[in-house]
Amino acid sequence: MLRNRCVLGFIFLSLISSVSYASGDYGCGLPRGTIFFRAYDSCNSLPFLSPSNDSRLNLELLLIDAGKLTGILNLSSENTASRDLAQLLVPFDLESWQLQEPGLGTDTGSAKTSANSNDYAQGEGSRCTNAGDGLEAFNKAVNTAAALPKEESTILIAARSALAPNCSSTTNSNWNTPQGIHSALGREFAVYITGANAFYSGDFLAALNNFKSLKNSANPWLKETSRYMVGRTLLNSAQVMAFGQWGDLQLSNVNKDNLKDAEDAFNSYLHDFPHGIYSVSARGLLRRVYWLGDDQARLAEAFDRALANSEKGANNVTIHDLVQEADAKLLASVKIDQIRSPQFLAIIDLMRMRSDGPNPATPLTLADLEAQKDRFASNPALYKYLLAAFHIYVDNKPEQALALLPNLTDARLSYFAFSQQTLRVLALDASKQFDAEHKLLLQMLPSAKLPLQSEQLQLALAGLELRTEHVDRVFAPDSPIRDKAIRTILVEYSASAGMLRQRIKDPKENADVIVAALYTLLYKELTGGKYQAFQADLTLLPSHPSDLLAPFVDNGESKNSEYRCPSLRQVASTLQCDGNDAQSLNCIGELVRIYGVHYGQDSVPPKTDLGGSNSLFPGIDYSRLDAYLNVIANKQADGQARAYALYRAVRCYAPSGNNGCGKQDIPLDTRKQWFQMLQKEYPGTTWAKSLKYYW
Repeated sequence: MLRNRCVLGFIFLSLISSVSYASGDYGCGLPRGTIFFRAYDSCNSLPFLSPSNDSRLNLELLLIDAGKLTGILNLSSENTASRDLAQLLVPFDLESWQLQEPGLGTDTGSAKTSANSNDYAQGEGSRCTNAGDGLEAFNKAVNTAAALPKEESTILIAARSALAPNCSSTTNSNWNTPQGIHSALGREFAVYITGANAFYSGDFLAALNNFKSLKNSANPWLKETSRYMVGRTLLNSAQVMAFGQWGDLQLSNVNKDNLKDAEDAFNSYLHDFPHGIYSVSARGLLRRVYWLGDDQARLAEAFDRALANSEKGANNVTIHDLVQEADAKLLASVKIDQIRSPQFLAIIDLMRMRSDGPNPATPLTLADLEAQKDRFASNPALYKYLLAAFHIYVDNKPEQALALLPNLTDARLSYFAFSQQTLRVLALDASKQFDAEHKLLLQMLPSAKLPLQSEQLQLALAGLELRTEHVDRVFAPDSPIRDKAIRTILVEYSASAGMLRQRIKDPKENADVIVAALYTLLYKELTGGKYQAFQADLTLLPSHPSDLLAPFVDNGESKNSEYRCPSLRQVASTLQCDGNDAQSLNCIGELVRIYGVHYGQDSVPPKTDLGGSNSLFPGIDYSRLDAYLNVIANKQADGQARAYALYRAVRCYAPSGNNGCGKQDIPLDTRKQWFQMLQKEYPGTTWAKSLKYYW
């Protein structure tokens, strides 16, 4: 290949970035509390075959079932410590999905490349990616050649070591046989060096002639290696003009004759050396031949063989790397009519079921699926799965989906079997068969042993309980929903005040969930005007509250406050008597300003997500600015309190001009009036003196 490593990187990046379904997010927020997505979303990946999943994840789930991989969620102790209490394990960010390959340990998904790793078989095929291995193999062959004089061996090894491949451009390939080589075998090794020098210099015609001249060598290594190098030389020659300045593949510029000759050379080599030194590499490079030849049918079959044949030595790249290669070179610009592989056809069909599929102008139709039936003859269960998924995700016919899916058995759930039952859950939900859905979820839980299956089922069950107004069942002693993130979300957004008090008093409840319940209860009561209940529930605080709860019990003094406040108990007591008390309203604002708002109190999830339905303990969308406006409008308010409210109202828009205290959009002229009112009516206050601008 006439490209340096920098350009190789551009090629790989361009292939990935051009694929809408490849992972390309720049960071994910908290996952959504649902398992149903119609569009692609790598930040909300799911452990079942879903249209919304990245195509690589769906392929990996099938490979896990085949025993080729193990998938886990990568939550290191550091990640766990920093993880938000309400961060669900399912859905998950694809970047946190970690793979383990039998015999290879953990693969975090990062690229593993080395100049001496034979990674050229992965598909890049560069003439220089294995230069180090070539030198090592040459030295071994020379040292074990019995008919080669020892002094000639030394000369040849020195000559081969002196080659300095320049792989970024074509260079002069002239190379002269060194003095002292007189034996016939020595001259053959010298011819090989001449060919290698020409190959690494990009002079492929000269390299080809030299390698072909060694095809009948009596030396086994020279004979086999030269046969293999004929294929590599032809392949590199075929692709010389195939890539643009930024690494974009231009199939029209591939030399089709050289590509066909390269294919024939590799197949000839594999015929004569089926278990040869380079047999694995030759099969890998045939994938590149199919890619450059736009032969997607044979490319998919080649990937199927490589993915299925994972015993030691069968591939010189990891299964993970094969998945990445297939995603970039097959799925990036797939022609559906060419694909005969059920595995890849299923992944492509799932992609086409997305509401934002790779080609929205030609979405998948039922007729498309029905026309593919023969191609799934070897895997009819997978075909029925796709039909069922179509009826759920595309044409909204859940009853037809249910007719295609098998009933649950007592067997442990593979990811495919889990996917089948997940579709049944979605179909039952869509058809409002909630009792049957509830029963199925409970029946699935004992058989859900693979990573993240139980977490998905708990989320689905919690969502069902919420939609059917049975939140209390989530917190029942025998509830299977033990995931603390799920329980936290429900205490934040859905549980009644009574349920929160029960969580706080339950000695078996998770400690973090108790803190969330207590914070939610007190915060909603204080900001929602339930002052008497707030005072009563302060007794639920432990004697040594956490930092999060401490503001509810301190004496009102805060080093970060510019405003003097009594304790929140006193604030609530005052407001119980006078709901417009200016100082007290400012003090609640200070609580929120200094300590922030925790557990998402001011950000209700979408209605489709966990916590998004009607709450049994509705709070208000508290805004500090609303409190300040109340005080500003109260002409009878204490002057210090009103001055502070004006000061804080202006600073709500500092420094960006956007409201940092609520959702109101106050005109600039009004903010100017606040500023002028503060300066005119309360000029002697600290706040008037310190405030020089308005925003």
